[in-house]
Amino acid sequence: MPGPSEPTGHIPLPSSWPKALASLESPGFRLLLLGQAVALQGTWIQGTAQRWLVLELSNSPFILGVFGAVAGLPILLFSYWGGWLADRMDRISVLYMAQGLIVIQAILFGLLVHTGIINVAEATILAFALGTGMAFEVPARQALVFDLVGRENITNALALHSTAFNTARFAGPAIAGLLMDAGLLFACFFLKAASSLFILVILIILKGHFLGPGTSYRSSQIAKNQQKGFKHTLVEALVFAKQDPTLRWVLVVVLFFGVCLLPYTILLPSFGRDLLGLGAREYGFLCAANGLGALVGALFVATFGHKGQRRTWWRVGILCFPVCILLFSQSRSYLQGCITLFAAGLSMVIANTSSISLLQLCAKDSLRGRIMGLFTTSFMGLFPAGSLIQGTMGQWIGVRTTLFVMALIALLAGVWGAKSLSE
Repeated sequence: MPGPSEPTGHIPLPSSWPKALASLESPGFRLLLLGQAVALQGTWIQGTAQRWLVLELSNSPFILGVFGAVAGLPILLFSYWGGWLADRMDRISVLYMAQGLIVIQAILFGLLVHTGIINVAEATILAFALGTGMAFEVPARQALVFDLVGRENITNALALHSTAFNTARFAGPAIAGLLMDAGLLFACFFLKAASSLFILVILIILKGHFLGPGTSYRSSQIAKNQQKGFKHTLVEALVFAKQDPTLRWVLVVVLFFGVCLLPYTILLPSFGRDLLGLGAREYGFLCAANGLGALVGALFVATFGHKGQRRTWWRVGILCFPVCILLFSQSRSYLQGCITLFAAGLSMVIANTSSISLLQLCAKDSLRGRIMGLFTTSFMGLFPAGSLIQGTMGQWIGVRTTLFVMALIALLAGVWGAKSLSE
């Protein structure tokens, strides 16, 4: 399947450019990656802080589960809409709107925490607003990356973006832990606002200097998609995904992981404080260990992802990730928790990056935004259901048992998917 025409901002660098950095041939992608590296730091700082805040306000794993469910609900409700818009209009414009909403909620969150009048309900509403912005931002950004780097370098671009994401996943929680330990919880939200303002500036520069004249290469696709109604475009994407075995099984496994595996993060504050006896700083470092593993995984994929079969890496990731969470659920010390979460972060990135790469390469150009919307809905959109289930289970049967049971279900789904795709 031929790839799309290259945007005008794509300027090849010398052939000696290392494979691990091949996608940086595109100056537009380099600029986007810089902005994302900063914005993602703020995302992980706020995410770590808001979960600890809700636990301190409620002292309840169940309330944490409800909070996680509501915070993640917009991903389920709006992610496909985000991908739909990304196929019908300028993707940069979609990103403008999403980041603007994220800035507003972060400023309000910080003000409420700073004045000491924040409560669980207000925190939940603002987290819902953050999730809404992310629901439109993620599929549009993922589709934009393909536009900037093309088919040949998409796996490397995803790996480098994952490196930026997981650098933030490592550093963000550690920064949040130190700020909270110093009594500066409110600063976590103001930092998120500042980081989103930075990416907005980057997007303005990107549109003006790299995508302005070059967006015409998508004009015919946009015109065709604008002639189709929402229902038609949804059915078209679902039928295409169902008919392609790779798309079908990747999305099925992602769906199970979204419900059973990813919500483990919502129980980390309770696991750390109530089972391992950790304070806010140690909890932040526990999350940072998970992020460090993810960072190492991203660097691994960037370096070696172009070698071997993408399906092989996908199978390795979807089997190792749930096994690591199974081991984490049995941790009895801070050190054990850090080691197993490190391994979980590493394997999660291999699974996630391989899944996105397979979906991007199998999707038709005219459907790419919508396919990524389906991925975001499956991977992150079912997080609310998983959070509610795990929060309820954690309240009644314990956090440790909940993590073990849900990771076991995810492992069985991974085995099923790996076997089915190999047939």
